[in-house]
Amino acid sequence: MLGGVPVYDCDICGRSTPIAYVVEIEGARMSLCEKCAKGKAPLQVLGEEKMRPVNRHAPAAGPEEKEMVQDYGKRIRSAREAMGMPAKVLAERINEKESTLIRVENQRMLPDETLRKKLEKELGIKLMEQVQKGKSGPAQHGSEPVSLWDAAVKKEKKQ
Repeated sequence: MLGGVPVYDCDICGRSTPIAYVVEIEGARMSLCEKCAKGKAPLQVLGEEKMRPVNRHAPAAGPEEKEMVQDYGKRIRSAREAMGMPAKVLAERINEKESTLIRVENQRMLPDETLRKKLEKELGIKLMEQVQKGKSGPAQHGSEPVSLWDAAVKKEKKQ
């Protein structure tokens, strides 16, 4: 923890980051930094809600976290098409490259927090949803994501 904010280590590059993206790569769940998670569909986003100022008058939240919706690309494309807006026009309105928008719509790229917020505001959609901790899938074994080392040790014990 750094100043009350949890810090996560990227399972690929080792970089410490306040926000980690949990992705599945070849059956293993990995906690990645934003750079290493680019282009991968996240199963969960850890630490994002910790970055916001705390409203002391709001009721205490339960054990919930926010995660990117699974069909974020489809939602973006559907909202854009419902508005009758070509991808090029939307890209200009949110000050992004058209190729970036197309990659996000095709789910070949994970939008970073800034891009996600611009898309949500411009299209009037939500791309993050509240989920209960421990409900993200059968492969989760506690609150910590499984590292490559843990997966290798577990596989070795099975043999």
